[in-house]
Amino acid sequence: MNFYSLLNIEHTSNLDIPSAKKIELILNEILSPQLNQLGYSNKSKKYIWQTEYNPAGIKKIIQFTYRGTTGNFFVGTNFRFIPFITQNKKLAFYNHKLHALESSSYFDDMPISLWNETFFRKSLKKYLDKNLPRILTFLNNLETLESNIGLVERQLNSGKFHYAIQDPNLKYVLAYLYNEQGNIDDSKKMKTLFLKEFTDFDSQIFKN
Repeated sequence: MNFYSLLNIEHTSNLDIPSAKKIELILNEILSPQLNQLGYSNKSKKYIWQTEYNPAGIKKIIQFTYRGTTGNFFVGTNFRFIPFITQNKKLAFYNHKLHALESSSYFDDMPISLWNETFFRKSLKKYLDKNLPRILTFLNNLETLESNIGLVERQLNSGKFHYAIQDPNLKYVLAYLYNEQGNIDDSKKMKTLFLKEFTDFDSQIFKN
């Protein structure tokens, strides 16, 4: 065994990033059985586990992403009634993308390493053993319009940069959520704030 691997140390001599197929296989081995039992399906999209929409038009999603040697989870909700803005500034509905979300670092800064297969397996399992219950509790608390509005409002009011650049934009999402709730005044306010910030859009970007 490589000396650095034996000491559980990342080193160029043991760098061997798993292939996309291997990453998928490991996720399906370690994570999928737990989520499938709870009603999260991963049959339609790679690296994505999602529930069905509930009566309020809300579905819960867990998504794994990676860049280089670092993995990350994004967890949150998708709303049947909110379109996404495409790169061509058109509106399109996607049932597997997140509208309201947090990343894995929100729950724990523990790294998920893709340095090699062994590091990935160990760090993924360690992260999930500690944080999957917290992630599931977080998602179970997002089954109503009100709870999702509370999440997005908290992010918007935090002033944190990573929320300000979140896609889709928080004001855009809130405009739709308020409208769905019947809070027309706050919906109009969010639409105005969004259009003031993104001057290349007009009011037609909102379908309500």
